[in-house]
This record gives sequence, structure tokens and C-alpha cells, in this order.
Amino acid sequence: MAVRSRPLTYEDLQRLRKASNDRFELIEGEIIVTPSPSLMHQIVVHRLDVLLDRAIVESGLGLVIGAPFDVYLDEQNVPQPDLMVVLWNRKGVLGSARLESAPSLAIEIISPSSATKDRVTKRDVYARFSVPEYWLVDPDAKTVTIFSDPQNGRYQAEQTTSDVSISATIPALSADLKALFAPVPGL
Repeated sequence: MAVRSRPLTYEDLQRLRKASNDRFELIEGEIIVTPSPSLMHQIVVHRLDVLLDRAIVESGLGLVIGAPFDVYLDEQNVPQPDLMVVLWNRKGVLGSARLESAPSLAIEIISPSSATKDRVTKRDVYARFSVPEYWLVDPDAKTVTIFSDPQNGRYQAEQTTSDVSISATIPALSADLKALFAPVPGL
């Protein structure tokens, strides 16, 4: 059993990435290897990307960015949300190779291998670094949980929906969950 003497840092993450083609994130000083997503995961990501593009980009509110793209929160926390939104009032976080701070909205689509990390660990990290809103999308349960109003390292509001999810912080952003989780004809 290997014993780690210190939490890993962004520098360690970058060194590991040079030696491997895997997708890595750094959460609480620990390297997380992200396995290839399922077909349904990718379908939901695509559908959300289209929805976000219409609501955010076409409305001139901001930018939508998909994984893999680093969100540098600090030396020991560099997640790659499945999707993220940066509203123009936060455009200062945009860097050419990573976000330099919290996005306006982070979205994670739960996979069997990521459920605990997404539900607990990442939620707590996003709240601690004041990500204004975090969507946790569960394709199996066909729900979206929206966490918002981070204060003192915790989200103060949590709402789970199974019909229509409405953003707590971005006006006019909503998702019809029947359409989001609709079966794909022919599959």
C-alpha cells in the first residue's frame, strides 16, 4: 500500500497528464481518473449543450464550455465539470487553457462510477469555492438537482425536479426533463 505524504497539486496533475492520455481531475488533492462516459451520458450532455447554447449564447448572456476543460479553484482543486457556463459578468475567469476561478454554473451528469464524487465531494468543493449554481443531473432517476446560494462553504438551497428544472441564478434558463431524458428513437 502506497502512503501519500502530501496532497497532490496542479503541478502534479499536469505532470501526470503529460505521461497519459486519460482524463484526470484534481479534487481535494487527490487525482481522479474519469472513465469513458456511457452513451446516455453523452446524449444528455449533448442535449444540455444545445439547451444552454440557446439560453445563454444566443441570448448574449455568456459562454458554454464542455469537458475536458479545467476549472482552477486552487492548487488542490481542479475539476472538469461536464458542462459549465460563464456569464459575461464573470468573464474575468476565462483563461486560454483553463478557468481561473469558479464558473457561473457547473453541471455534472452522474455516472455509476462518479455518483458519490458528484453528489458529495464535488458539490462541497463547488460550494466552498462559491460556484453560484451547481446542477447534478441523474439520467437513471431522470432528475436534476439544483444547488444554489453558496454561503460559508455550503449550498443553502437545494431543489430536485423531475419535470422542469428552472435555474436559481440565470433568468430564463430551464430544462424540460422529459425532453432531456427522452429515449433515442431506434435504440
